Amino acid sequence: MKNAETKAKRIRENFWDTVNAPYEDRELALWMKIVFGFIWAISILNGIFYGVRASYLIALGIMVALLFGNIAVCRRHYRRWIDVVTFTLLSIPIFYVYYHASIGYFSVLFPMLFSCGIVFILGIRNSFVINLFYLAAMILCFRFDLNASAEDIYGENVALRFPYLYVCFVFMAYLLMYSIQHYWVEKQRRQERLERRVREEKEKLWGMSMRVMNAMCRALGAKIPGEEEHCRQVAEYAKEIAKRLDLPEDMVSGAYQAGLLHEIGMIGIPDELIQRRNLTDEEYGVFQTYVKMGYDMISELQVADTIAETVYYHRENYDGSGYLAGKCGNEIPVLAQILAVADYADRHLRWGESTEMVRGKIKERENTRFEPKCAGIMEQILKERSED
Repeated sequence: MKNAETKAKRIRENFWDTVNAPYEDRELALWMKIVFGFIWAISILNGIFYGVRASYLIALGIMVALLFGNIAVCRRHYRRWIDVVTFTLLSIPIFYVYYHASIGYFSVLFPMLFSCGIVFILGIRNSFVINLFYLAAMILCFRFDLNASAEDIYGENVALRFPYLYVCFVFMAYLLMYSIQHYWVEKQRRQERLERRVREEKEKLWGMSMRVMNAMCRALGAKIPGEEEHCRQVAEYAKEIAKRLDLPEDMVSGAYQAGLLHEIGMIGIPDELIQRRNLTDEEYGVFQTYVKMGYDMISELQVADTIAETVYYHRENYDGSGYLAGKCGNEIPVLAQILAVADYADRHLRWGESTEMVRGKIKERENTRFEPKCAGIMEQILKERSED
């Protein structure tokens, strides 16, 4: 019993999801509009040639003008409501042609073709109200005496059979559109399932990578005393700067992780070079390679490409005087700009310099070593922490 109820609920949900599916095939809608426009434009020429009444030609002229105005607007600025409003307005002259039998028996084709066509232009949900109006209007026309009897205008055979013929054709249009929209819904569901699986796998890989990153940070701390604490503090600074820059959450997280690993390449640098502050040009050249080694190590994690890039460029200077690539200004990735000033601030604080001194040095290096906005935020963070 419970399985039957679950199945019935699933069927109902699938039905309503399909009916309410957003319209996706703009190309199909465009071609349907072009077909309508072509038929109506040809009808104007035929009407002029055969000398039909002027009201019919005026109605067709309004229809063609509305339709091609819609096409021109939607080609540049597509909105679903524009189609709904346009085809609601179009229903008025079409019903006029039908109600007055402007071209005799052929007048019944106007509402029938229009009702079928708008199903493929507006979709099931948006076309339903218009077609419901047409069905009600036909019943009124054929069952009540409105100005003139429908039987007098179209004859008894048409009056009796056309409403049923109309319902059958429109119903078939809705069945076909239902199958199309059902395909859209299933396609969307498959895409969502795929994206969910990819997201779950990425989260698993990210969790594993996080554990690897923390292990690498601890390994660096074991090699260089105090380095783990430095990396964790730089990570906190970088995260805070990214937040104050209103960067997306993934970039805020990336700033933290890059701070955590920004000196991981030091594992491959000889101890005697790490401990010394005054290096020869040759020794400094060897020291600089820690950036590339760190980039290569982080790249192996596969899910940390942005972090690897940030580490690679974090020793670039805003004026182009840094290393390794010699980038400048906005050529430097924003996370690398953040990491550069965060690393500088904590490194100098750990060398025993006062907060005010470090703030002053950062201020002096705006537009030369550091990006001005990142430098300003770092100065503010240091000021706030010194006041606490």
